[in-house]
Amino acid sequence: MDRSVLVTVSVVWMTAQISVAVGQLSSSSCGTGEFLHFEVVTGQVYTAPDDMLDSRPGTLMLTDCIDLCRLNTTCKSANFETGLCVLFSSSAKNYPGGLTKSQFPVFTLYLQKVCLPVPSCGRAWSFESVQGFAMSDYTRKRGRVPNRESCMALCKAETEFPCRSVSYNLKNGECRLSDMDRHTVAGTQTWVESPDDEYLENNCVDDPVKLCDFQLLENRIMKTVDSVYQDVPAMEACRDLCLTAPYRCHSFDYGDTGDRVCRLSHHTSATLTNIQDPFLIIGDVRGTFELSSCYNVTIDCRSSDMVATITTNKIFTGKIYAKENPNSCLVDVQGDIEFSIKMAYNDLECNVKREAEGVYTNQVIIQHHDSVVTSSDLGLALHCQYDLGNKTVSNGLDLEVKGEIQPALFEEGKVESPNVVMSVTERGGGQVKEAAVGDSLELHFTILDPDSPYEIFVRELIAKD
Repeated sequence: MDRSVLVTVSVVWMTAQISVAVGQLSSSSCGTGEFLHFEVVTGQVYTAPDDMLDSRPGTLMLTDCIDLCRLNTTCKSANFETGLCVLFSSSAKNYPGGLTKSQFPVFTLYLQKVCLPVPSCGRAWSFESVQGFAMSDYTRKRGRVPNRESCMALCKAETEFPCRSVSYNLKNGECRLSDMDRHTVAGTQTWVESPDDEYLENNCVDDPVKLCDFQLLENRIMKTVDSVYQDVPAMEACRDLCLTAPYRCHSFDYGDTGDRVCRLSHHTSATLTNIQDPFLIIGDVRGTFELSSCYNVTIDCRSSDMVATITTNKIFTGKIYAKENPNSCLVDVQGDIEFSIKMAYNDLECNVKREAEGVYTNQVIIQHHDSVVTSSDLGLALHCQYDLGNKTVSNGLDLEVKGEIQPALFEEGKVESPNVVMSVTERGGGQVKEAAVGDSLELHFTILDPDSPYEIFVRELIAKD
């Protein structure tokens, strides 16, 4: 689905606003404050012997290396390999020629400070840059900007959708914002080589971290990782460290480089296609577990229906349906990472069950193939519970009225007494023509005015001879 033409005008306007702010910030004015961000480049090393500030062997965490540079106001960049962190007082922004490929025997992670007019998200780094690549689809907004920092700032400031990446054209300054990244489009051939572009991936977006599944890449371990933890008791604990890491962790290995050693990385084989031989192939190791799928599920219990919303970490094409009514209560999904299904309580097609008073349940299936159920499909049990008990609500507001309330208007009306007639009739109301002693007669009392507000009944009846 091509969405590349949306809101072009608004992007151009917003670009102008942020570009001015970017031009007013420099790395010296950033300091260690909230506008300081870090950018990571994989497979590149910075060389500037005269500007080297410090070398820290034994650094096993990329986050520790970033913190060393962050707290040193003279540090502008750093090189990281698992076990080594080197700080520099200059960066590739000052000396672009100092940045070269570094992929053997391990690949290097280069990081540098970047000042943006938007606050940092609090994660170790904000963007990862890949030269010569771009997203070929899923562009949500586009516009021209004076530099790459302006393009980053646009992505960070975007509020209409989660900006996961931008592609910046180095020749014409075009900035293309996308709600997808390398991980969400993995396997779709959407992240492609593009010599004139630079791909910038946002590390500040939130990924689903529930109902996650990892796939084993057998006999392969990554040459360089972001974090190394020792004395981790079990693989499940290593998996949990990945899902709660201070960056977007997407893979781990456990016990392959040492007993109870857990290694984490934000990379997978899908994001290392630009790196030559990023894995060591060893026959007697288990391998790397790569994040395959995650699902965050939220349920909205409304007055007459329930709505289940599913957010995934990869583009989903398939369907979601009620387990017992797969043909009548379903939603087809085409290439999206968020979708929902609404099931009314009185809708026979969705067959929501009432288990007890105020308790409604149903089961739905997330199916990846249109007609075939596979092992990767997921079943969800949904529950909505309403508190229907009586409640007493009180309020201590004093409603006492003090003093006399004077009337604002006097209105007086007078209704005249009605004209009442009495008549003697035969039984049943017929007119009396003649009567003798002992005949049965009736007395009738009638109000002559048909619109009179009065009604009448006889209270005392006295007969006199």
